[in-house]
Amino acid sequence: MSPRRLALRLIASLCLVGALVLWQGEAMMQRLLGPIELTIDLLDRHHSVIALGIAKVGADTVIRMEAGIRELIVTGTHVTHADPRARAVITTPLAAFWLAPTLFVALLAAWPAQRTAEWPLRALCALPALALLLALDAPFVLDALLWSLHRDAHDPGGSSPILVWSAFLKSGGRFVLAGLFAGVIVGLAGRVAFRRA
Repeated sequence: MSPRRLALRLIASLCLVGALVLWQGEAMMQRLLGPIELTIDLLDRHHSVIALGIAKVGADTVIRMEAGIRELIVTGTHVTHADPRARAVITTPLAAFWLAPTLFVALLAAWPAQRTAEWPLRALCALPALALLLALDAPFVLDALLWSLHRDAHDPGGSSPILVWSAFLKSGGRFVLAGLFAGVIVGLAGRVAFRRA
C-alpha cells in the first residue's frame, strides 16, 4: 500500500474514532471513574480520593478530583501531617485521556492486513490494550497533579517517578504508547494469522 493511501486511511480512521469519542467519550469515562479511583487508591497510600467526577469549567469538560491526606507526607524537608480537614481539588481536561486510545484504535483500523483473520485477532487484543493504555494514563496523571501541589509548595526543584511519568505522557508519551501498542498488536495478529494459514 502506498504511503499516500495509508495516510488517507489513517486520517479517515482518526475522524471516525474521534467522532465516536466526541459523541460518547464523556459517557464512557463516567463508567471508568470507579476503576480510576480504585487504581489511584492502590497507587498512593498517602492520599485518599474523596470525590472523582466529570464537570464543566467554562467551555471545557474536565475530570475533577477532590482528595485528602491519609498518611504523613515528606516533601523535601517539609512534613505534611494527615489532617481529615485537608482538601485538594484538581481538574484536568477530559479529552487528554482519550488521545492515546483514539490514535491506538485508528492505527489498528488503518493499518492494512495481509489476511482477513487478522481483523478479529486485532479486535480481541485491542480491548486489554485499551484498558492498559487508560490504566497507565489517567490514574497516574491525576495522582501526579496531587504530588505536584506538594512539590510546588515545598520542594520546587524536586521530582519523583510519578511526576516524571506524568510529564512524559503529557509531552508526547501518549502518542508513543499508542503507536507502540498498535505496532505490537498488528505484528502479533499478523504472525498468528500467518501460522494458522
